[in-house]
Amino acid sequence: MRLLEPIEQLEQNEELLRKQVNSLPEAQKKEFYKRQSKKLKDPDTYATLNWFFLGGIHHLYLGKFTLFAIELVLLTVSIIGLVLGQPSALFILILIVIYELPQLFFSQKIARQHNFTLSCEIFDEVRKG
Repeated sequence: MRLLEPIEQLEQNEELLRKQVNSLPEAQKKEFYKRQSKKLKDPDTYATLNWFFLGGIHHLYLGKFTLFAIELVLLTVSIIGLVLGQPSALFILILIVIYELPQLFFSQKIARQHNFTLSCEIFDEVRKG
């Protein structure tokens, strides 16, 4: 993810892609929007999942199954370790929080970037036929 990329740059890229899609023949344009509607993710849903659920559920929403599994295992291990009195478990928990904080605050942008990347892939597939 490009968290530090200005949102204006993402908006410009999205607008450029819209212009490219609009320049496609009607059949390809229809196919693009059909495929896109099936794969796009709602940024608000992603943000909500990020804010309200522990264990990386938001990764599942974007289809990042491996990242979800890793984060869930680390969270589970750290919680069990804390219950058992292992001080190193707190370190793991702190690392998870440090990793998740930027995703929490940039969740809308992350989902939009995910959608843009998907849209570019769909555009390339449709254009090539």
